Amino acid sequence: MQVGCTKKLLDYIGLKAEPIETQEDPALGWSANILTILHRRSVVVANDSSRYGFVLYGIKSKDIKDMGALILDGVRACLEVECIAPELIERYLDDCGSGVTFTNTANRSLVARLNQLCRLFEFFATDFTTERLLQRQVMLRLNQDLITMKDGQKRVYVWVQERLGEDIRRRYGSHPYRCQAAEFEVELELDSLCRRRIVVPLGYTFRQFHEVLQSIFCWQRYHLHDFWIERYPDGRLKHTLVGYPREYEEEGETTCDDALVCLSEIFPGHDHIIYNYDFGDFWIHHIRLVGIIDAYDKNYAVCLSGEGDAPPEDVGGPGGYARLLRVLSDPMDPDHDDLKTWYASTFSRPFDLEGINRRLKR
Repeated sequence: MQVGCTKKLLDYIGLKAEPIETQEDPALGWSANILTILHRRSVVVANDSSRYGFVLYGIKSKDIKDMGALILDGVRACLEVECIAPELIERYLDDCGSGVTFTNTANRSLVARLNQLCRLFEFFATDFTTERLLQRQVMLRLNQDLITMKDGQKRVYVWVQERLGEDIRRRYGSHPYRCQAAEFEVELELDSLCRRRIVVPLGYTFRQFHEVLQSIFCWQRYHLHDFWIERYPDGRLKHTLVGYPREYEEEGETTCDDALVCLSEIFPGHDHIIYNYDFGDFWIHHIRLVGIIDAYDKNYAVCLSGEGDAPPEDVGGPGGYARLLRVLSDPMDPDHDDLKTWYASTFSRPFDLEGINRRLKR
């Protein structure tokens, strides 16, 4: 694999650039730069065709000898998080070559794209972890971006993720996506029915699963959340995935950052977990595993069906929502007009399967 490096990166790893070999297919080429993010040296790597990229955060001198292997692991991770079919991943890596050749960057256009990606990584830096170099947990969000491409005499905007998939489709002549996924039934604890049926790739982290759940219930990520994976018979939490830094753990409880755990690490080992959103209103979602899909042909989650509308944010929990519905149904109630105006100002909407799936795809 040929990796075009900025002079700054070549100086850091102490290598002399090897001659650039002209790539017949830019989809096989990658470019890299080094910068400092939150006081830590970080190597940013981007594909020359799609600009799909990843970051190695917190690089130290001892990692230089393994730089080639680290970059190869990052390229593999890019394809895995995008749900590229396993056999196509292997063919792609074989075509790139087993070793890494470090050259100068090929042209200014690639450097400009690389710099653009570096700026994006700085924006997502608060989601980085110091527990590992490869920041896999931010890849999907980071690469939900547009780049400009030439189409004849004009320039058009192309989604980074879609460009990567199209490069794989064009090169190997087959549908690029195939992965394991899980089908879930998600029910919100309410007096009224509010339930969704969804399919989610098992390669998603629980932080990404959190974002899927936010989309299907019209939540806006205003509040804290966690996932209750296991509980003791007396109801105490045993194993919790958290979406925020915890200063304490309850007696007997173990916690882990939900951005560092994939769905495949929990399912199908568990068939029922709880997602708790907003520690003031306490929206309790029961997530039940329906089944595992071995050959899912998409790289994003899909909502299959749903029943009932979701409550708006900050309504006061299940009790507050029940009161809201009661007042809205009674035009004679003295609070009717005020609550109707407030409800119209929220992001809460009637269940819309098509609209939800548009959001999930992006």
